[in-house]
Amino acid sequence: MKKNKAYLGFIAPGFIIYSLFVVVPIIFAIYYSFFRWNGIGPMEFIGLDNYFNLFFEPRLSKIFLNALFNNLKYLLCVWLIITPIQFLFAYCLYLKIRAHKYIQLMLFLPYVISSSIVGFFCMLVFDPNIGFLNETLGALGLSELKSAWIGDPDKVFIIFVMVVIWQSIGSGMMIFYANMREISSSIIEASIIDGAGEWQKLTKIIIPQCIASIITNIVLSTIFALTVFDIPYLLGGATGGVNNKIDFISMVFYRTAFGGKYYGETSMGLGAAISVTTFLIIMIAYSIQQAILRKHEFDK
Repeated sequence: MKKNKAYLGFIAPGFIIYSLFVVVPIIFAIYYSFFRWNGIGPMEFIGLDNYFNLFFEPRLSKIFLNALFNNLKYLLCVWLIITPIQFLFAYCLYLKIRAHKYIQLMLFLPYVISSSIVGFFCMLVFDPNIGFLNETLGALGLSELKSAWIGDPDKVFIIFVMVVIWQSIGSGMMIFYANMREISSSIIEASIIDGAGEWQKLTKIIIPQCIASIITNIVLSTIFALTVFDIPYLLGGATGGVNNKIDFISMVFYRTAFGGKYYGETSMGLGAAISVTTFLIIMIAYSIQQAILRKHEFDK
């Protein structure tokens, strides 16, 4: 009996669009990474030289490895600080604390605000000359606590993480909250009858039932952490602030492929090598965390 393949008509548009705008660019990026090319003139095949320069050429490797370190440091902040905070606020909403609807709105609102506006707000707060924070400290007689803030290499990364928490807490929080609302009320009621307290309900019921959303949030946050660009660019500029303290791989790619920072001209081949390397790092990180998280999966 001939199988009905009508479903192919529904799959085809999405598959074609995905292939044109995702798969094909990845293939071309891999291809261009083996060439020295400024994006306009002739292409010169150089094999793996772009990758070698990325890790071993003294000046470029120092910049790239510093950016990679910043990405990984930020990734740890996402896993160990931002994601738990998102879960905590989602649990508070799930418990329907006082004014929970207002809190939900206020926490989710920054997520829908444009990143450029977020950057502008940050300048209003942290600018050393006109910033609200220094003005407030001065008014309170605490002028000795004034700082350059974003211009201080010891503080800029912390400020960056705080800004990301403020802006993105709503996205992960709503994923967790939606998952919590799907938990059967009969399970919660049974646990209460059995004498379970809030801590037992959280650790024995809520968290295990939220494994799916935890995995989803961790995967999405990993991709975001390894490709972050907008907020650090707005806070520190194209070079990643003072001493490149908030410089990330995507910003190194931007400067290399479009800014001509290293060879006096744009280097699309080197930029392609950076993008391919970033893609491989994301796949490795994803594979590792999937292997770890798979051990904690269970049937509900």
